[in-house]
Amino acid sequence: MSKEIDKTAPILVTGGTGYLASWIIKQLLDEGLNVRATVRNKSNTEKNKHLIKLCDEGKGTIELYEADLLEQGSFDQAMNNCEVVFHTASPFQIFGIKNPQKELIDPALKGTKNILNSVNKTQSVKRVVLTSSCASIYQDATETTNKKLNEETWNTASSIKNNPYSFSKKLAEETAYEISKYQNRWDLVTINPGFILGPSLSDRIDSFRSCF
Repeated sequence: MSKEIDKTAPILVTGGTGYLASWIIKQLLDEGLNVRATVRNKSNTEKNKHLIKLCDEGKGTIELYEADLLEQGSFDQAMNNCEVVFHTASPFQIFGIKNPQKELIDPALKGTKNILNSVNKTQSVKRVVLTSSCASIYQDATETTNKKLNEETWNTASSIKNNPYSFSKKLAEETAYEISKYQNRWDLVTINPGFILGPSLSDRIDSFRSCF
């Protein structure tokens, strides 16, 4: 059952300096809402400067919090009193992967677990929106032949050795649904884009480089 959301409560966006997170933050600020964004290093003004600019140009407010996907409890403070959590923080890398467990699986899977463990401890949270991917539904065309894809379809071809990025997205989303089953306080919403394109709100190009 969908929960009624108090729009005066702060909204948490993880991975605040990322491409998608930045656009989410912009839309929230443009609507006059209060945003909390997690970043790796608050002192990195060059990396965070576009978020401050978005706040100056918008109607809402923004607070930056430091958090680490692999550190349990590091999102607790940022999440306190929030009713909605947008979890976008997860590594996106397709080529040049040397250690898939460390570079992809651990941040995606452990990060999702840590976020949702904080959600379970934070009584104010009513909804979690998780950025997943179509990669968690299917890996390539071989999995779609004569098959309709729906909410019950999962990628079965990927592994830590075969397309580990797709595998990391599948593990994270499956884990999120598994954790959400054991409570009824917060809703889980997952989005599964195929690819996201468009102008960047920051000057960063690291996501572009990870694709080529």
